[in-house]
Amino acid sequence: MSRAHVVFKRNIAEAKQLSALHNYLCSRVQLPMSHDDILRAQLVNCVSAFDKLIHDLILDGVLEIYLGRKNSTSKYLNEVLPLNTYLRMQAATIPPPEYFFKEAMFSKLKTISYQDPSKIADGLSYIWEESHKWVKIANEMGMSDEDVKKNLKLIATRRNSIVHEADLHPITHVKLDIDSPTVNLNSNFIEACGDAIEKLVSHCI
Repeated sequence: MSRAHVVFKRNIAEAKQLSALHNYLCSRVQLPMSHDDILRAQLVNCVSAFDKLIHDLILDGVLEIYLGRKNSTSKYLNEVLPLNTYLRMQAATIPPPEYFFKEAMFSKLKTISYQDPSKIADGLSYIWEESHKWVKIANEMGMSDEDVKKNLKLIATRRNSIVHEADLHPITHVKLDIDSPTVNLNSNFIEACGDAIEKLVSHCI
């Protein structure tokens, strides 16, 4: 299991614990307000864990390529870094050149959100020379690529509604419905998708 995968599994496990907290509060604590924001937090945290997994896989992967431990990809070879980064890498001793390389790649990728299927596939192209990424990922999950991509888009849309719109209906301004079974289903899907991606990326040479 890769370092990125270990972190992902821990983050997902912590996020999933929120549903148990939600169920406990609903059954034991009676308040004049809903506990459903706990479920919203679970969904947001699961998506964040997935996003971080993709970032970590890419950063660790490009570093492995730079160090000659992994075959390069077309996207990696066509990547452009600032000249000052190149000069710092040339002159580096302590810290070593790879430190500045990874730092530059981190700065470049940190503004990108890996939640949309097309962006995920594009990001993985740094480290995975595969033309039909979602077909491979979906096969690993036992699903069709269209279903996997559709589910990811729906989950990302709901996550954005929670984060950017307070999960309110755009016309009525009433909170959208959310329930524990659906959130747990989505959490399990995100985990399975992350597991499949990590397995495929880790086994490619």
